[in-house]
Amino acid sequence: MNKSFKKIIFFFFAVALVIPGWQCLKPNRPGIPPSVVQVLDQAGLNKPELMKAIIRYEGNKDSLKRKALFCLLAQMNKNYTVYYSVQDSLGNHYHFNPENYTNYLSLKHAWDSTEQVHGNLIYHADSFHVDAQTLSGNYLINNLDQAFLAYHTFPWSKAYHFQTFCRWILPYRVANEQPETFRQHFLKEYALPPGFIAQKPPALDVALYLNKKINQKIDYKDTYNKKLNVQTISQLEKSGFGNFYDINIYKVKVLRSFGLAAAMDYSPFLADTNFGYAYTTVILPDSNELILTYKHGVKKLHKPGRLAKLYRRTFFCDSSSLYTIKKIQTSTPPFLGDFYYKDITSRLKSANVWLRLNGNPKYAYLCVFNDGNWHPISWAIPEDSTVLFKRMGKQVVYLPVSYQHHVLMRQGLPFILNEQGIKIPLKADFSIEQPARLLKTSPFSRLQPGHVYTLYIWDGNWVMLTGFTAGKNGFVMTLPAHGLYLITNNDINFNERIFVLDHNGHQKFY
Repeated sequence: MNKSFKKIIFFFFAVALVIPGWQCLKPNRPGIPPSVVQVLDQAGLNKPELMKAIIRYEGNKDSLKRKALFCLLAQMNKNYTVYYSVQDSLGNHYHFNPENYTNYLSLKHAWDSTEQVHGNLIYHADSFHVDAQTLSGNYLINNLDQAFLAYHTFPWSKAYHFQTFCRWILPYRVANEQPETFRQHFLKEYALPPGFIAQKPPALDVALYLNKKINQKIDYKDTYNKKLNVQTISQLEKSGFGNFYDINIYKVKVLRSFGLAAAMDYSPFLADTNFGYAYTTVILPDSNELILTYKHGVKKLHKPGRLAKLYRRTFFCDSSSLYTIKKIQTSTPPFLGDFYYKDITSRLKSANVWLRLNGNPKYAYLCVFNDGNWHPISWAIPEDSTVLFKRMGKQVVYLPVSYQHHVLMRQGLPFILNEQGIKIPLKADFSIEQPARLLKTSPFSRLQPGHVYTLYIWDGNWVMLTGFTAGKNGFVMTLPAHGLYLITNNDINFNERIFVLDHNGHQKFY
């Protein structure tokens, strides 16, 4: 039997499955939301699988489950799994196994050494698997039945409103990870002690108990920070290590398995150090929230100047997400235009920022300095070359940019948003010299006597000012006033931080 004939048979088989339930797909049929019909129309050959789930809950006795299913189905055309590989410009693949390196620095040196030989390495999105076109009806039915079983079984879960259940317990995915049947596995893996449920503990106590058990099993390791593909449950449990996203996607799913409303909150790039950060938040039945910790979490997360923006990953469309309003084909920075999220920065000490741009791009962004580069952390829509960025973290240095063909284009001067919410532009004035005492490359790294360093100033790009050899008491020189600076040495590890000079010529790092 040739391939063409097989395709024809498969097509007629799919049509045969669709016909019995075709009438239930009409937009004017009572009870079928138009948003669900739209997803079904986009499901292609996977439509029979989605229909199977709908038909499963057609009876009146399953009306609550049907409503929950429609909540999921309406979002399945915009939720997906993506798989990445590391490639050079010629398409050659490279693998950096996190388990083969003792720490992030050793992995980064291996990465940099590879780039010196083969050119820049990039993360290439090899494939996208949209949920509406790939997930089976049995998978959706299993997820929904198990979620409802937890909802009706555990005493702490019964206290949640149905809307909270649908939003934070029911979803089968947290981010862009590979969908897995996880609920029964986690109920067994983290089985509660005998008599625990009979005591009817509050949701808070259950969350703390499970968090402690997870922390004993899974730990953070920085060598996984270069890995974009989220580990599967079995991979993470086998290695025992992951990055912040691996761990918290796992943790959220454990909590949801036990009927606890949970979400992953994150900042893609911290404003005063390297990498991003993620943690798990439990939404309690009284609407209060509990932030769960882990052994190697960031200390003093809400310290002023650390968080420029804070987001919550959602399965559902949210107006604060750029992904909600942009066209799919429009190129936007990573973490901002690729999936749904909710802006929860209002929980920080934040301020609105008005800016006038050099041009009039479709979208404007604010960057923070992280891992040796500027990274977009927030977005806004300009009007007549003026733009309002809402709820920006204070005591942070920002750079306004646009984003074209995966390249950042400067749209103005960097500035400090101080603790009063006032913008302080950073433009070096070479006509005014200011005495400066240079002692460190970051708040935690002093200049080493006898070591050679390079001093850079921001002037539209990082421009080298001078090289110098540090003495016992650092290095003293005069510098242009109102500048933004960076000191590195020959063994650059990107742990250096940007700084300005205060009125006494002392370094103030950001």
